[in-house]
Amino acid sequence: MWAKFFFERFWESTQRNELFVCMPFHQEFDKRFSTIVEPSAREAGFEKAARVDQSTEGNVITDKIWDGIANCKMVLVDLTDDPQSKGHVNGNVLLELGVAQAMREPSAVVIIRDEDPKTADFDVRGLTINRPGGGKLSKEWLKDLLCASVRNHNWSESKRVKAAAESIDEIGLVLMWEIGRRPKDWRHFNTVGQPAEVKLAVLRLMDLGILRLGTGGPSAPTEHAYHWTPFGDQVIKHLGINMMTMPEFEKTPGYPQAVKDRDKYVESRKRLQDGMRSTSGIAPGTNP
Repeated sequence: MWAKFFFERFWESTQRNELFVCMPFHQEFDKRFSTIVEPSAREAGFEKAARVDQSTEGNVITDKIWDGIANCKMVLVDLTDDPQSKGHVNGNVLLELGVAQAMREPSAVVIIRDEDPKTADFDVRGLTINRPGGGKLSKEWLKDLLCASVRNHNWSESKRVKAAAESIDEIGLVLMWEIGRRPKDWRHFNTVGQPAEVKLAVLRLMDLGILRLGTGGPSAPTEHAYHWTPFGDQVIKHLGINMMTMPEFEKTPGYPQAVKDRDKYVESRKRLQDGMRSTSGIAPGTNP
C-alpha cells in the first residue's frame, strides 16, 4: 500500500512501547540486531525491538514497515554501509528513513551510522546522524543514546497531535475540560439522553482518534461507554488541560452527578444480572 494511504487509514490512537528498527537484511546486521540493538532497547525501557523480517503476519511487507514507523514509540534507522550495496547505505533503509521523516517528529527518529556521517548520501548528511566512538556500535553506547532520546521525545508536541487539537469544536473542548481531565475510573461516559450536538461532537472526537467506544464484552454486549485514548490524552496535554486529582474532582460541580450516575449504573447492572440468574434458575444475589 502507498505509504500516504496507509497513514490516512491505519494510524492508531495508541503507540506500542516498541523500538522499530530499519536496517538491512544481512547476516552481519542480524547479529548486530540480536546482540546489540535488541538488548539495548529493552534496557532503555522498550518492551522489544521490532524488525519487519521477524513478523509472521500474512501481510504485505511494506504495510508492516509503515505500521512499525507509524505505531511504534520510536524508530531507529541504521545508515551503516550495507555489504550487499557495495559499501553504500541500503536503498530500502533510505526509503524507510524518508517515510519516517515525513510522518514522525525528529525526536521520535534516531539515526545511527558506524562510518563518518559526512560520507553518507548527500540528502541525509544534514540530518543528525549519531556515530559510536571508534566507529563500532556497542550495547552501552546505544542504550545511553536511546535513553536520552526517550527523555527528549514528547508525543504531545507532534504535528499529528497539533492537527487534531486544532480540529476540535467547542463542544468537544467542553467534554475534554469537564470529563477528559477527571481522575482514572471517572473519565468514561456515554451519550444516552444527550442532545444531538453532543453526540455529533463525540463522533468527531472518535474520528480524530481521541475517543474510542468500549463495550461490556460477551457478558454484557449492550453496555457501552466512551473512553479517552492514549492519543486523546496527548491532545488534552497539548491543549494545556491539566488532569485533576481525586480531591480536586470531588470539589467540582460535576462530581455529585458523576456519583449518582455511577450508583445508578451499579444498581441497573445488579438488576440485569439478577434477572439473568432468575431465568437460569439461580437465586438472585448469588453467584452461579
